[in-house]
Amino acid sequence: MIKFSTVLPDDFDDEILQIIKFINARNRWDKQKRSLRKELIDLLEASGYLKFTGQVDRYLISRVGESYLYDVPLYKRGVLSGFKGKRIRVVCTASGRYGRGYMAGVVMETPRDRIVTKLVQKYSFPDYVNNHEIVYKSPRFVVFLIDRKISILSDDASCGYIKIVGWNSILLDGKAGGPIATLYLIADGLLWTDFIAPTSEGSTSTPELHKALKDAIVAGFDAKRRTLYASKGKVLNKDSKEAK
Repeated sequence: MIKFSTVLPDDFDDEILQIIKFINARNRWDKQKRSLRKELIDLLEASGYLKFTGQVDRYLISRVGESYLYDVPLYKRGVLSGFKGKRIRVVCTASGRYGRGYMAGVVMETPRDRIVTKLVQKYSFPDYVNNHEIVYKSPRFVVFLIDRKISILSDDASCGYIKIVGWNSILLDGKAGGPIATLYLIADGLLWTDFIAPTSEGSTSTPELHKALKDAIVAGFDAKRRTLYASKGKVLNKDSKEAK
């Protein structure tokens, strides 16, 4: 996923940018604008640009003719992995019901001072976590006990907040920045080190217990995340594999 903080304005002055400017200067999709779009795609293809489809939340732009420059980090995976260490232009070339059409191509080498060699994960948690009893914490995940007097808001919940009937705790993912599952923890004799895989150092879990805990966590996912988790790698596209 590309973040807004890592993209640059498209100011690479070439023939492609001139056509992009002409497209964006026209408000209506008339015959001339459609002709400019075809001219743009033909030029991108002739320039060796990669064509692919994706979601707006991953590639940030949604209108045909929008573009930006992006320094592809050396750890990049997925569709743009072939551009590691390059500064590329990403252009939205098509719109659709389920995604957008994009094209990407190299404009120059990434300047040395902007090369990113490895991913440094930054995790964040909602402020309300400090008002609850935390029973498990790692750099990425937090499990806290539910205070039934407080409603926990969630964009993924149909009603706007997490339904807590039948559950006694909530799992937060620092990468997502919010709750991803509701859990029911059995307190008697359960240690936080039981959540660590039995093959890892410091674990107090058994294979059976670890599987049961994992199954309980997955059961607390919403339907979309459960479907993604259960999907086999071979049937997923590159974006879905990264999300999984």
